Amino acid sequence: MARGYKTGGRQKGTPNKDNPTKGILINHSSDYFTPREQVDIDGKPRTIQRIKWVNGVDGMPRRSVVDIDVVDADGKPLVMSDFEFDMMYLSAADRVSAELKILEFHTPRMKSQDINMEVNMGPRTIEDTLKALCGGGEEDEDE
Repeated sequence: MARGYKTGGRQKGTPNKDNPTKGILINHSSDYFTPREQVDIDGKPRTIQRIKWVNGVDGMPRRSVVDIDVVDADGKPLVMSDFEFDMMYLSAADRVSAELKILEFHTPRMKSQDINMEVNMGPRTIEDTLKALCGGGEEDEDE
């Protein structure tokens, strides 16, 4: 390879090729996370189905499916992203699982570190260690 000279490949400043599939995916993702009114095609507020336990005629608890409208206190459709709506639709356990999977993309994985903390100083007395810590060398004891 010639030093300092480009001998092959693309010329400097050449833009990347357009990829229509990538553009569609980016637009879809941004639409999915953009807040909007949560309404059906009819213009009615979207609903979430929840399981509710009720007492049956015989007194035994039974599961019942309840539709809950996604509205605010005034009865207007809530403004939220489709992602937030989908998260509301999940059960609590599934919601936690989804949040943990999403979190993996935002936090780095921790790697275990092996550190050798051995210090080979040879046999020393406490006096030698104290002198070394004080910064003093061999001094005359007569003074």
